[in-house]
Amino acid sequence: MTTMQDTIVTSVPEKRPLLTPGLARPLVLLVISIAVLVGGRIFSDGLPSFSAGEAILTQSLFVAVLAFGQGLVMLIGGLDLSIPGVVALSATILALWTSVLGHDVFTGILLALGASVVVGLIDGYLIARFQIPAFIVTLAMGGILTGTTIGVTFGSKSPAAPEAIISLFSGSGKLFGIGLPVVIFIIVGVIGYFIQARSNWGRTVQLFGSAPAAARISGLPVRRVEISVYVVGALASGVAGIMLLGFSGNAQLSLGDEWMMPAIAAVLVGGTVIGSGRGFWQATFMSCILLTTITVVIQATGFSQGWKNVLYGAVVLLALLLMRRGNHPLWKRIKSRFSPERA
Repeated sequence: MTTMQDTIVTSVPEKRPLLTPGLARPLVLLVISIAVLVGGRIFSDGLPSFSAGEAILTQSLFVAVLAFGQGLVMLIGGLDLSIPGVVALSATILALWTSVLGHDVFTGILLALGASVVVGLIDGYLIARFQIPAFIVTLAMGGILTGTTIGVTFGSKSPAAPEAIISLFSGSGKLFGIGLPVVIFIIVGVIGYFIQARSNWGRTVQLFGSAPAAARISGLPVRRVEISVYVVGALASGVAGIMLLGFSGNAQLSLGDEWMMPAIAAVLVGGTVIGSGRGFWQATFMSCILLTTITVVIQATGFSQGWKNVLYGAVVLLALLLMRRGNHPLWKRIKSRFSPERA
């Protein structure tokens, strides 16, 4: 028999946590970033400042674009080690097309991005069709691309970037007094969120990453989905190559070398667990700011640039150890702190 008390109890709506992991992680990372930047005052009188903040967000742009593609690959259990090769190839194609051959920038961008898509198609097909580990395929592809880039340029002086690309990504172009890379960084954050978290394709990728067998049984074209992830990842690297071309001013062969490890670190710090299908782009986005802020503070101390590589390597190792199965103690404490049971 149902009593009045039972009816009242069952009618009370379930309380939800005040902060979900998708919101808690970015907020924590943002607070830490601000604290690190303010703490940088100990090492340099120029911190914090508007110019320093602009420089941080400018460099965060390149990490974020690469981390977007790398994050999608890691969601489905892969790892893209061809990033430096794709970055160099994309930048070289655009620079050669415009500065050496004298053609228009728009067509050069299409050619650079088209080549990146082809690389992603080849990587994705080999991985999905023959079940070869992703890191082996992409590592080999990276070597092929590096050799191809050297062959195309004949090992000569790096071709220069077109002026339009330099004005966009070097920070010289301004919009209401704010550097264009900062504006583009915000746009990248919004686009990345809607693609990964809100689009049907993004949800399909997460489903495939979390349960490949179930996705296959449900009728999803899993091979096509897997290939598409590597295409999007390579396309992101190609876009980053164009951006870095404008930032550096020329298409150096090593243009993407120093950006692959920060991208991987940003994905892991953001809470993505490899092969879990679980990840929050907004947290990855904020972790790009955090890692770049730490790098800027390291530069302000006057320490060797080699310490950046030490930092990224340590971050990756710690993230892999602490975020196994997504159960990072920090996020557990946050969830328990804001859960309704504590109310």
